[in-house]
Amino acid sequence: MTVLANILSFASEQQRLAYEDTLDPYIILALFKGTEADLAEAILHYKGIVLDSIIEDRLVAEASKGHEDHDLIRQLAGDKNQLGQLLLRTPNKASTEADEKIADLEREVDEIEGRLAQHVSYLGRTRRALSVSVEQVQSAIPKDAALIEFVRYSHYLGNGNSEQRYGAIVLASNGQPAWIPLASIGAVNKLISRYQRLVRDTSDEAELLAILEKLYIELWAPVERSLPSGVKRIIISPDGQLNFVSFATLVDSNERFLAETYSVQYVASGRDLLREITPTTRKEAIVFANPDFTLDSNQTIAQADHESSSTIPSVVRGNEKRDLKDLFFGSLKGTQTECDKLSEAFANWSWNTISFTGKDATKEALFRIHSPYILHLATHGFFESENQTDATENGLQLVNEERNAFQSKFFNNPMHRSGFALAGAQTTLRAWRRADSSMPAIENDGIVTAEDVAALDLKGTWLVTLSACDTGSGEAKAGEGVMGLRRGFMQAGTQNLLMTLWPISDETTVQIMADFYDAARETADAPGALANVQRDWLVKIRHERGLAQAVSLAGPFIMSFQGPP
Repeated sequence: MTVLANILSFASEQQRLAYEDTLDPYIILALFKGTEADLAEAILHYKGIVLDSIIEDRLVAEASKGHEDHDLIRQLAGDKNQLGQLLLRTPNKASTEADEKIADLEREVDEIEGRLAQHVSYLGRTRRALSVSVEQVQSAIPKDAALIEFVRYSHYLGNGNSEQRYGAIVLASNGQPAWIPLASIGAVNKLISRYQRLVRDTSDEAELLAILEKLYIELWAPVERSLPSGVKRIIISPDGQLNFVSFATLVDSNERFLAETYSVQYVASGRDLLREITPTTRKEAIVFANPDFTLDSNQTIAQADHESSSTIPSVVRGNEKRDLKDLFFGSLKGTQTECDKLSEAFANWSWNTISFTGKDATKEALFRIHSPYILHLATHGFFESENQTDATENGLQLVNEERNAFQSKFFNNPMHRSGFALAGAQTTLRAWRRADSSMPAIENDGIVTAEDVAALDLKGTWLVTLSACDTGSGEAKAGEGVMGLRRGFMQAGTQNLLMTLWPISDETTVQIMADFYDAARETADAPGALANVQRDWLVKIRHERGLAQAVSLAGPFIMSFQGPP
């Protein structure tokens, strides 16, 4: 057993992630010509291996005939929930007893994750990720497609010097892999940072066009030159900050969107093409929309009323404030229109359709569902980056000023800084801002974090749509994807996950979602349906309102999938 295999078989999630941070398995292979096949295999083995091993542990435990593994999964969820509630306490309410309880729970979580990992080893199985071959992945790539595995790696410059760069392995259904070194990570990430600002503020169309063309030149043009003839579909596995680029919006020298030339689709790793997915046979669609964000957490689902909602759309499903303590979850009555249209469409498909709106759209209701075929969530999303600062970090906090829940250890976990809002979320934010003990119970506080999502039962769910802003955001870890909602939903078992990379228009999204579901229903190909609908809307809006509006309104949608394309 290799050192890495040993780590993956006996370690907790945090230990695996820490080890992965020190690993650069590509540095030597990227130096020499003729090693492309070996480099491709290394990337297919190691990229995303921590997430892959966590998913594998859960699947093995769920498939176990004994009660022990099932009990461990339930205990793990319960421990994480209790740990989250304790970590949320305000720093000024700290106590030795609470600190000891937190330490005990953290140790127990590590031990349970390690025990689940050990079961794979005890069964005599090699980690799925470490047994995948280039040929197996190539056999899963359609004839008209190519897999593009982007990676971060150390590029040797000579004389003992190196720099961090992006690179890409190109794999088609047959033939040898191609390795393409790309630009430095610093230069590309600077472009991406500017790209993310401009798609949110569309006032400077000329600069946005220049950035889109520059990203095309740096990230796509070198890759395109290595594509076999006849490729119409590109399956992108991003890395690092590339996770926050909607490749469909990149523009060539003729000002054509990349989406006009290729069907753009996404996976976390090329291994995902080999994942065996069995969608649930129940034709059930569940929709959460138009939550009552001011619902008091003491009100239960049984007490909810069913007042009709106005269908006047709001402007944006999101908030440009990136600091959680400054967020405001305003009413999203336009999502009621989206819910009504989707419910009508699903009913016409003769599907069982359940909608949760207003006071019914609670976190408790979400956790009661089990493996629907489609789960649609139309609400506010949120994400706070790791480098957010507050007054305390700048030495501006008054001596007698009491600190609130936003300074608690709860938000040290990146899976707690990304999520979406359901009923009661605004009430919870107000409670978190106060330095008292009135915080609602975490089980139904309306704040659904990525950590919460990972505990959902979505095994067999064909499609989850996150019709909210910034749901594809999170903390990017080199080689391990994004610590955020996309990771949580993958851990929960989702096959196809539709996300957004920046705030979305309430009104336009209703129309895009309607077109997407019609296409997905007709083709049974969710990634392909989104790619085609996004292309059409990019072209349509550019013709009517200009390039900047097209990118802003139709560009944020991406879909990550698992299973055969």
